[in-house]
Amino acid sequence: MKLKTSIIFLLLIMKFGTFSQIHQVSLADKNKAIVLTNQAIEKVKTDNVGEGFNLLIQAIALDSTNRNSYLQLYRVGMNDSTRIDTAISILQKSKKIFQQDDEICYYIGEMYNLKGEAKRAMAEYSMAIAYSKLNGEDFHLVHRYYFNRANICLAKKMISTAVLDYTYALNLKPDYGAAYANRGICLYKMGEKDAACKDWKEAVKFGVSQAEAYVKKNCKTKAESKTES
Repeated sequence: MKLKTSIIFLLLIMKFGTFSQIHQVSLADKNKAIVLTNQAIEKVKTDNVGEGFNLLIQAIALDSTNRNSYLQLYRVGMNDSTRIDTAISILQKSKKIFQQDDEICYYIGEMYNLKGEAKRAMAEYSMAIAYSKLNGEDFHLVHRYYFNRANICLAKKMISTAVLDYTYALNLKPDYGAAYANRGICLYKMGEKDAACKDWKEAVKFGVSQAEAYVKKNCKTKAESKTES
């Protein structure tokens, strides 16, 4: 099975190189690629991930312009660490075809993030954000571009930068409980306790149960503080 995957991937590289040009694709190949992609989706649903992955690679080799094949490849990569590097490589090449595609950049960022490669993930999230300014921020994933970049900033102790990204995510999605919770952590680290508590209470309101612990531990009222003293 590994040999088969390697051969298919080699053929894909030989056929498309770096995807510097979009090849003319016959209608028959386009239709066959769609069929293979649909078959791959069904294989993955039944946990035949390896077969599904191979079918997607075949579909892309037939029609490098079928965007759905790449999106499905990302989903496989996120659920199978043994195939994530191949998925990243193919999606990186796809950016030559789908230029300024914020969604594809975001998905590559997600895969790098899963691998623990924060620097590369942040670069892809930043690219996705830049392209979303051109393509429109009404796309349903854009708030996550900012949120996930902010999470990396928080982990790297780039607190003020993280606050900016969490705030932008909340501007796009005002009921984003996780962004309230994490911005609250940033604000608390910056010494802005009242603002942090306000954010954590908003997070609780939007269903983030973990924020309740932050409120109980750090947001005691004056009356509660007097009782304890």
